[in-house]
Amino acid sequence: MDSKLPPLLAAALFALGACASQPSPSQQVHATERAAMAPLKAHYPDVVMGFDFHGTTVNVSVDSNQLYQMDDDKEAALKAEALRTWRTAWLDAHPHQHGTLTMRIIDFRAVEQFHSQTKV
Repeated sequence: MDSKLPPLLAAALFALGACASQPSPSQQVHATERAAMAPLKAHYPDVVMGFDFHGTTVNVSVDSNQLYQMDDDKEAALKAEALRTWRTAWLDAHPHQHGTLTMRIIDFRAVEQFHSQTKV
C-alpha cells in the first residue's frame, strides 16, 4: 500500500492548517484597536454601532437619529470621548510612532457627520 496522501486530501489538510494559523499582524492590531474602542460603544449603546479602521483613521458608525436626539452637551462629550479613545487605542497599538489621527463619525450610508484630528 502506498503511504502518500492523495493530492485532494493533501490540499484539504493544507487548507485546514491555513485556517487554523495565527492572525496576521494587521489583524492583531485591528483587534487591539477594536477592543480599546469597545468601551465607547458600551457607554453609548444606542448611538455607536461599530468601528472601521483605516491606518490612522477610525470611522465611528452611529445611528444618526439617536445622535441628533442627544442634547448638545452629550453629543459634544461623545465626540470628544471618541477622539480621546481613538488616540489612546492607536498609541497603545503603535508605540513610538507619530502621525495625525482622524476620527470620523459616519451614518449607516457612510456619510460623514463629523470629523476631528489630533497629532501624536
